[in-house]
Amino acid sequence: MRTSKSTSAALGFSVHTGWAALVAVSRSGASLTVLDRRRVQMIPGVDRPPFERPPFVFHAARELPLDEAERLVAATEEKARDKAREAIGEALEGLRGAGQSVAGGVVITAKDPPPQSLESVLRSHSSIHAAEGALYRAAVRRACEELGLPVLQVGGHELVKRAAHALGLPASEVRPYLARVGRTAGPPWTADQKAASLAAVLALS
Repeated sequence: MRTSKSTSAALGFSVHTGWAALVAVSRSGASLTVLDRRRVQMIPGVDRPPFERPPFVFHAARELPLDEAERLVAATEEKARDKAREAIGEALEGLRGAGQSVAGGVVITAKDPPPQSLESVLRSHSSIHAAEGALYRAAVRRACEELGLPVLQVGGHELVKRAAHALGLPASEVRPYLARVGRTAGPPWTADQKAASLAAVLALS
């Protein structure tokens, strides 16, 4: 049912290799309401042909000649972006149909980005791990942009501090605050949903 008055919502994303937790929230003062929670599945599974199979695409790419590795990564990027756009689009449609205007999205990022060139990434095991996460975070960002949704990034290491400031809370109060939000929202309320909710707060500040 469409509400009579549009209110503002935002999306937060906690991204993993191959998928992301999406949480949509609205805010009234210090009160946070969870409007939607869903899993954004960007890679369908591991029982697929090579260009669809790996959520760990850079690990697979390391075993290939560079030109094949580049095609594999590009194909996975495209598929991940398409799947993210589909899931985020469905979430936006539901929110807007319920009378919510959506202010933007916020993606939680890692502290250290991987090297820019694929050749450099594939030389280092730590860079491979960093690149796996970066690919799917980029897919979520680009999907938001393609849907016309403003998107911000926040480092995971500064999320609590920035969200606490936005909410007008001491950082020490963020955990019990999230516990209260979770009791109202009900399950699932894992670390991913909590982090994504805090990220979304930043788009409503």
